[in-house]
Amino acid sequence: MHVAAEEGIPTAVARVPVFQIREEWRVVDRWWTDAPVRRRYFDVVLVTGENVAVFEDEEGGGWFRQKA
Repeated sequence: MHVAAEEGIPTAVARVPVFQIREEWRVVDRWWTDAPVRRRYFDVVLVTGENVAVFEDEEGGGWFRQKA
């Protein structure tokens, strides 16, 4: 699912604009392996009222919607 972002902040998910960012956090894991995980997560509210978690993959690049 496409996540649009400007200057490191999500602005839309599947072309639905972000109304509010409720929370932001980072996950750093498996740093000792050949496949480390570095992600920046956002809990956002879309203009439709839907709550969605999205993240930026700081290792591999790109934005993604967190699956439940």
